[in-house]
Amino acid sequence: MKILWVVVLLLVLGSSAAARDEEFRVAIKTDGFSDLYHDSAVISSDGGSVMLIDYHHNFFSDRPVTLTPTAEGILVENDQEVLLMGSPIWVYPEHNSRLTLESIRRGDAWGFSPSYRGFLEITLTPAQKLQIINTVTVEEYLYGVVPSEMPVSAPMAALEAQAVASRTFVVRAIIEARAAGRSYHVDDSVFAQVYNNRQEDIRAKQAVDQTCGIVMLDKNGQLVRSYFHSTSSGFTAAAHEVWGGNTRTSFPGTPIPYLQSRSVLTTDLVVDWNDETQVLAFLKDKSIAGFERKSPWFRWQIRLTRSQLEAIINANLAKLYQTQPEFVLTRQDNGEFVPLPIPTAGIGELLDLRVTARGSGGNALTLEIAGSSGVYRVSKELNIRSLLCPSNQYTGTEDIVVYRMDDQILNYPLLPSANIAFEIIRNHNNDIVEVVIYGGGIGHGVGMSQWGARGMAEAGYSYAEILTSFYAEISLIDIYQVSDWHSLVYSVENNDRK
Repeated sequence: MKILWVVVLLLVLGSSAAARDEEFRVAIKTDGFSDLYHDSAVISSDGGSVMLIDYHHNFFSDRPVTLTPTAEGILVENDQEVLLMGSPIWVYPEHNSRLTLESIRRGDAWGFSPSYRGFLEITLTPAQKLQIINTVTVEEYLYGVVPSEMPVSAPMAALEAQAVASRTFVVRAIIEARAAGRSYHVDDSVFAQVYNNRQEDIRAKQAVDQTCGIVMLDKNGQLVRSYFHSTSSGFTAAAHEVWGGNTRTSFPGTPIPYLQSRSVLTTDLVVDWNDETQVLAFLKDKSIAGFERKSPWFRWQIRLTRSQLEAIINANLAKLYQTQPEFVLTRQDNGEFVPLPIPTAGIGELLDLRVTARGSGGNALTLEIAGSSGVYRVSKELNIRSLLCPSNQYTGTEDIVVYRMDDQILNYPLLPSANIAFEIIRNHNNDIVEVVIYGGGIGHGVGMSQWGARGMAEAGYSYAEILTSFYAEISLIDIYQVSDWHSLVYSVENNDRK
């Protein structure tokens, strides 16, 4: 695996105050975080006027301004003035106010137009779209990340743990992006960390301020990959058994010492992941004592008829082969599994469904589907979750229900997690009638469980104790007090998260 050695050049500054003022670039996506490029932008300021600058013009407005891409440049207008400006345009608020992007909505059911600290850079793309980049400091960025990633009602220690994990994540991402030469460092979606999808909150800001500058290093003094997720099944997943390796021979990948499976239970329960009877019993049990018991996703189940499951698999199996052929295999007459195009008719009649390999946290590594047209194996967490997507968009029938701990959700866009086991119901002819999928947790399962962090905080754990429970053999340092940033040299694996 190719290794790119990167010397940390970030914030090689003479004082901690200057280091805290170092700015970086966040690409702002459109509604629903669906696209990086905007058809237009409407910008106002909560402090009154805004100032727009390009290389030749200044434009001041105490009203919202609309920016529209054209072949000649960016058209800027309010209700009184119009000016054609060049690209890029830098937009600043008056004094220390914030800029509001009125042209996008955030907050899901709590819809609002997000406001941004720092300033905005608007660039005209060759396709006559607008790219919007928010330049902001790390700590100010975290004011918008922490409430978007964890409910502000969580105990303070959990919010502080989230702040440290998020700070570590973004500092590492900034360094990686600078090494790659990208025009921005992170975007504002789940592909990095969700930013400004909830409005700033005093408790989240307090958690950021109280942990100001704190990041996690591994035992070699390298910034950790501080992945986190909502809820595990009671055991987190090892990173190399989720993303590691991009070929059959390299998956699972190379273990990362601080991202191994960790128990989030409050008992010493051990599950034999090679015993499917034990796994099924574990995932069916809602009463297991653990720090995540309050999560609605701690346990869930989905009941599908054979025809529904056949339709779902047939809708997704060929697509997965097109994108990940090394991990969608067909059994040959000699018993070997090789990459082959999926038959046009799909799997035919579903004959069996089973997990053939599990990770150290119980997550399915390989799923085997036996159909009348052949036997197929699908590997890797996201592939398995995409294959068994519990939505009626594939079946055209009634809603598909995901039953959670105490409620239910209809037509979920992805299998909640890869921590699954099957209960197969057959008729007197041994034909499959229904399949019940029992599962635990939601998300990839690597690193810190956010619901686990909340449970630990409620039990009296400090943020440092929470973090060391999920990330093994790590230490905490204040990056703003490190005088020699050249000492933080670490390796970045090109295949880190495939």
